[in-house]
Amino acid sequence: MLRAFKSIRVQILAIVLVCYLTPTLLLGQYMGSVFFEDLRKKTEAALTSGVEHARALTVQNIEQLVTLAKDATYDGELTSAYTQYSLGNIADAEFLRLSRTYIERKYGREPELTFSAYFTLERPELLIYNRASYAPAQRFQETAQAAALALGSELDTKCLFWEGGGNVCLVRNLMNLKMQRFGMLVLGVDMNLVLAPLSDLAAAWDAQMDVKLGQAGATQLNWDALPSGLWEPEDSEHLIYTLKDEARDWELAVRLSISKERIYGEMWAFRRLMAGLLMLLVPIMAIMLWYVRRRIVKPITLLANASKRIEAGELGVTVPMHGDDELGNLGQAFSRMSTRIAELIDKTYKEEIALRDARIQAMQSRINPHFINNALESINWQARMEGCEKVSAMVEALSVLLNASMAKANRRMVLLREEVEVAEAYLYFVSQRFGDRLRVTCDIPSEALGFTVPLLSIQPLLENAIEHGIAPAGGGELGLLCRLDGERLTVKVTNSGQRISPEDEKRIALSLAGDNQGGTHLGLANISSRLRLIYEGAAGLTVSSGERGLTVARLTLPARQPSAQADTTEHI
Repeated sequence: MLRAFKSIRVQILAIVLVCYLTPTLLLGQYMGSVFFEDLRKKTEAALTSGVEHARALTVQNIEQLVTLAKDATYDGELTSAYTQYSLGNIADAEFLRLSRTYIERKYGREPELTFSAYFTLERPELLIYNRASYAPAQRFQETAQAAALALGSELDTKCLFWEGGGNVCLVRNLMNLKMQRFGMLVLGVDMNLVLAPLSDLAAAWDAQMDVKLGQAGATQLNWDALPSGLWEPEDSEHLIYTLKDEARDWELAVRLSISKERIYGEMWAFRRLMAGLLMLLVPIMAIMLWYVRRRIVKPITLLANASKRIEAGELGVTVPMHGDDELGNLGQAFSRMSTRIAELIDKTYKEEIALRDARIQAMQSRINPHFINNALESINWQARMEGCEKVSAMVEALSVLLNASMAKANRRMVLLREEVEVAEAYLYFVSQRFGDRLRVTCDIPSEALGFTVPLLSIQPLLENAIEHGIAPAGGGELGLLCRLDGERLTVKVTNSGQRISPEDEKRIALSLAGDNQGGTHLGLANISSRLRLIYEGAAGLTVSSGERGLTVARLTLPARQPSAQADTTEHI
């Protein structure tokens, strides 16, 4: 990372970003840590105040219902009617009339009550209710009266909000003057009216409300585990306000789940507005970056890339930089310098090529007298031994050899076909020399004849096999084999004459490697030197003992495309 920061391009970009980000971050820090935090606290305080006010009104409604339930005992009318009825002083009809009249008068006009009913413990099936409560009272009697009786045995003198028969009911035991339980009062509670202050607040805040009143409501929640007041659960998009309140005759628990978007909506809207204002600076920032990139970063990048290309060996690289400013002048000077360096190196390279050509031609000239003398000696010998009949044929073969060594002195690469012609001319001479004592085998595929090889690279191998193998043994088999293997051409010259000793094999290997201190095997050493100059390590020549007592000279070359006029500099 420190290395990347050393780049001028990165430094300029960092400076521009700092100039943009510094005021943006300072303003964002103030808005986030001071302004919006204060606004959030005020919003939560307003929510808490609203909840507390709604709680006070709801508690007032609950206390009013509890007071109504207690009045049944304090008024004494139901107690008196039951006492007279139990003593036999009044009949059933009168007892029912007195009880219904009180229920109707006391509870019939209370909007928070959905029904009101009363029954005695002796005759619970005799349910007494007001006129408007027939349906809910009957439903209560059928589905919940038995459970209410069970609750009453443990209720003593307290009231209890309880859910039974599909309704929320306020149940209370009725006691006589001796504090003996003789009946139960059941008041159906309209929770919508009782909890209207909290419901209105929840509606205003678009909140979800869960309520537990006594044993009615959301009893499935673990209310004890919920903290009181305003709190935020983990990984939630809502705020929770938990309200818990209780008295002797009731217990109230409320949970409001409020969307943060609803609570902090205005604050978030203001934050988005500020973000939008800050984003208006982006186009200005983009224009600055574009200008810096076009006028500073891009020219510097062009110069850096051009320098790397020159370092990689690509000469004469220029950069398309113009203008009269400092960077434009620098780019033009760089292009002129690069062009001048390419010219100097090209001149030096051509001089080196000329020197290399001279060395190659000098080595080739060492071959020519050697085989020409041998050819002339053969002609002279044949003329003395057999007369002049074959002189024209031998002279024709000699012309081929002279053409290879003299007429083509300006060429280093020839087709394999031409090399084979030279080899055949040479083999004609040696066949006249050895007669039946020499057996020659040639195997050259036609598809290989069109590939280029170094001039006089095969004939010296044949001559070496004749002079160092066949001649000392007085005759033998001589083989010439060419093979194409993928992208390589292999030429093998084998002879069954005198085998080379391990010492000779080592000396030949040293000569082929360029260490020819003994001055022997000049033809092989010459071929190996030319291969190193021409192919630069991609070709090779080896001489070794093969199978069946054969001596094998193996020439391996990269297979080249046909080129009858191979240029001297083309293959270096």
